[in-house]
Amino acid sequence: MLTLGISGGFHEPAATLIEDGHVVAALEEEACEPGGMIGSTRTPGRVWPAQGVAWCLEQRGARLSDVDHIAFAWDPSLIPDVREGPLSVTRAAAGGCDEPLWATWPLCELAWVRHALDAREVAFGAEAAGSPRWHYVPHQLSHIAAAFLTSPFEESAILCVNARGERSATSYASGRGTTIKILGEMEATNSLGLLFERLTVHLGFGSGTGEDKVVALAARGKPRFREAFTRIVTRAAGGGYRVSGEGLADLLGPARIPGTRIEARHEDIASSWQECLAETVVALAAELKQETRARHLTAAGGVFRNIVLNSALRDSGLFEQFWVSPVAGAAGTALGAALWIDHTVGAPRKREPVRDTCWGPRFSAEDVEAALVRAQLPYGRPPAMTVAVAARLASGKTVGWFQGAMEFGPQALASRLILATPTAPGMVETLNDLAGRDPFEPIACAVLSEAAADWFEDTRSASFRSCLARVRNDKRPRIPAAAHVDGTARVQTVDRAVQPLLHDAIEAFGALTGIPVLLSADFTTRHGARIRTPLDAIEAFACRPLDALAIGPFLLEKGR
Repeated sequence: MLTLGISGGFHEPAATLIEDGHVVAALEEEACEPGGMIGSTRTPGRVWPAQGVAWCLEQRGARLSDVDHIAFAWDPSLIPDVREGPLSVTRAAAGGCDEPLWATWPLCELAWVRHALDAREVAFGAEAAGSPRWHYVPHQLSHIAAAFLTSPFEESAILCVNARGERSATSYASGRGTTIKILGEMEATNSLGLLFERLTVHLGFGSGTGEDKVVALAARGKPRFREAFTRIVTRAAGGGYRVSGEGLADLLGPARIPGTRIEARHEDIASSWQECLAETVVALAAELKQETRARHLTAAGGVFRNIVLNSALRDSGLFEQFWVSPVAGAAGTALGAALWIDHTVGAPRKREPVRDTCWGPRFSAEDVEAALVRAQLPYGRPPAMTVAVAARLASGKTVGWFQGAMEFGPQALASRLILATPTAPGMVETLNDLAGRDPFEPIACAVLSEAAADWFEDTRSASFRSCLARVRNDKRPRIPAAAHVDGTARVQTVDRAVQPLLHDAIEAFGALTGIPVLLSADFTTRHGARIRTPLDAIEAFACRPLDALAIGPFLLEKGR
């Protein structure tokens, strides 16, 4: 049975193809081109993953008419009070937000989604009326399925916190086997995700792209605005929380103008928000624990892309084990919707826990060499690529890493990376410059799974870089670039069975230096989008001060 999962209509459009419980292909189109998607249809209120759908089908050698089911990660019938045309949204309906953008965007966008879906040929052409059976899967359920059906747990409590679904912004559930039971929800007018976006804009960053910067700032500040946040987010009678409609400027001071200097006040606001968010979500998890008595917790929704929040949940002691969807944001709902339909409509099947998300475009050595010949750049083919890369890293060079299939989701974990030594403190600034990030943002690091406990204090939930780990005191002087200002690191454990080539590169670096750890940043284009093709990688190498590029079996070096 072939099931095509799609998310789109507002942001993070993505497509996923599932065959009998197995992921065949997945592509998030915003990961390819910022501000728009290569080959996508973009009109006001309508963003469709046209290229993602075509590419996923191509990998299977299928046409849309070969697909049995299409699962769309949104159910328009659940949207309240949808009228003809865009909604006129009241302040109360949008959670009392002062800012016009946040007072009008959510429900207006949903109205356009519904009208677009009423004519499905807009997304897929006339063929959409053919053989595939169309399913509307509620947005929150799609998030929940993406987390639970890819987790290593047979049973767990499930918590979803995001910007908003059709009606809710926080949902509670329990899972057993392939069965999911929704236990409750918080209405969308009380959205921690939308509040996070508002705060991100208030601090001078872009919503949807700047939340990680707020998290990084939080580690540098003090929670002296915590009392203000108690007026913005309050505990509700009978459980849950409420988000007030008070203006952020009234409680936190004037908004920072983008591009201006970051002050201590901004760091303190970020710190206060991070503490408020963690306390609120941990309290939600405690309520869910009391209701379900579950041993494990799975989590999904864009709010759980916050690695500091995840660490607070892990360290709360509420659950024995904690799993965050490796694609926690909206793009992951394409995966969740497809898995949900595959498991509930098709023949009974076992869940397949996810060990990596390398479901995207892959290129052969011939493809790569053709791109190199076209670029007219000199290159070599070392007999042992990982040894050659390790030698250059050990000498302090930076290396672009383009290997295997592109990852699905927001994080490059094995295939599209910039690698560097963690031994030089200034390497953080170097990689941030190469990756187009702000200087205060920490750089993630990858460590051999078998050596992780020797270098970091807690690497639970680290295979997908979901939580923080504190660098051991005796190791911090040896890997100063891996630690953030608070002594924590964004750690990814690398298992040879899952990511053999990256594992071998780190192992070779360890053999040369005694340090089985590498810095790893996303390898992106000059626009900040994930590198997808060999030509993307070659252009990024040529236009940036990268020292070397390991692309398939070939190695390029500056000055050679």
